[in-house]
Amino acid sequence: MASQSHYETLFVARQPVLDDALNTWGYFHYYRRCLEHTYSEFSDPLQATLSVIQCLPACMDTCAQPHKALIHLPPQALMTGIPKALGAGCVMPVLAPYSVDDPRYFDSLRALKAEGYQLALDMHHPYDLDNPLLDVAHTVILDMRAPELLNGELYSTVHALRKRGYVLLAKRVETHEAAALARQLGFSLFAGHFFREPVTLAQRKISAAESTRLTLLDLLSRTEPPTDQLVMAIEVDASVSYRVLSMLNSAHFGLLKKVSSVRQAVVMAGWLQLAAWLRVMVLGDVTPSTKARELLHLSAQRAKFFELLAVASDRRAQADSLFLLGLFSLLPAMLDMPMQTILDKLSLEDDLYAGLCGRESSYTTWLAMAQAIEDTRWDDMAQCALDLGLPTGSVATAYNASFQWADTLLMAMPHHQPGHGHSGTGFGGNGV
Repeated sequence: MASQSHYETLFVARQPVLDDALNTWGYFHYYRRCLEHTYSEFSDPLQATLSVIQCLPACMDTCAQPHKALIHLPPQALMTGIPKALGAGCVMPVLAPYSVDDPRYFDSLRALKAEGYQLALDMHHPYDLDNPLLDVAHTVILDMRAPELLNGELYSTVHALRKRGYVLLAKRVETHEAAALARQLGFSLFAGHFFREPVTLAQRKISAAESTRLTLLDLLSRTEPPTDQLVMAIEVDASVSYRVLSMLNSAHFGLLKKVSSVRQAVVMAGWLQLAAWLRVMVLGDVTPSTKARELLHLSAQRAKFFELLAVASDRRAQADSLFLLGLFSLLPAMLDMPMQTILDKLSLEDDLYAGLCGRESSYTTWLAMAQAIEDTRWDDMAQCALDLGLPTGSVATAYNASFQWADTLLMAMPHHQPGHGHSGTGFGGNGV
């Protein structure tokens, strides 16, 4: 265990907002203060807002157009012009549904709207269609897990808001069935974890193209695969070969000499760096084109997150296995197949295999911690960190660093067309 722990005062988690084509439209940002292993709200909402705004530029993919950063902003922050620190192209302020008895508040909102800022109203039940904040709102956020869905009140509210021309964002969309229902109602933006769940676990066959990629992934799962086998596996696939050479000759890798062959690439790049990128790239190839790119990003982010925590907690010997744990953790959602069917094509050690298949293992708590963060269940996340004996502040530091790593890696990857093996169903296909 590391004797020296480091401290992080702010923990920022982000959750994707997807459009109806499952493309990433933006991100909700959630933040908590870190005190030892407890994560709690800031006592001063304005200070909390200033803290998260300061963190956003460190993750420029989030702030890069066309991705919007959706942040819940208190009235004080809006009246003091805090959103202007990032610009109208980056941030979408999220307004609480409660009116403020201060004319400066509405003046500030109207001024932001006039400057091109789009404002989102997080509407709670009971729904008030006469809320004066609707006069300045561009987008209305509604909860898909609300009980009002059952008695038809949500239906009528959505219908009324659509007639008035609002963009509708459904939050807490946890299943593909819920996503399909939200789309039928007229929502065009969706937040929740439905995208990380398989559409269907039909017993389909793995295609020849997917089998080739999984063979390469099996080689990449080894600590140090034989160079000859790895070179051969890359060279037989023109698409992979091209992207390997393109990537290694890019500024991202910063090699001093141009790479002209696959063998030279494997030798010059170094196994650890090349393997990390190849693993992500191959996963991208087997993910259908109708799947969210967010799945690939989340897999890469989980992988780096676990790897960084292994190093921070003196578990360097487990770093590579923990990287694979994160990277493979969403395979059922990527391929719409049971995990065991996919893993039978890979040569993984028994404990890692068990953990990925949902059985109790030494990896169970790691996956539980990642899911707790993504669900913003802070107490559960803190308990997992304690159970794993992680140094104070290391979770926040590793999480933020892993997001930046995944952002940089995916932006540097040459464009490819995923889904060579099968076509996903998206919102409109069978199983949703």
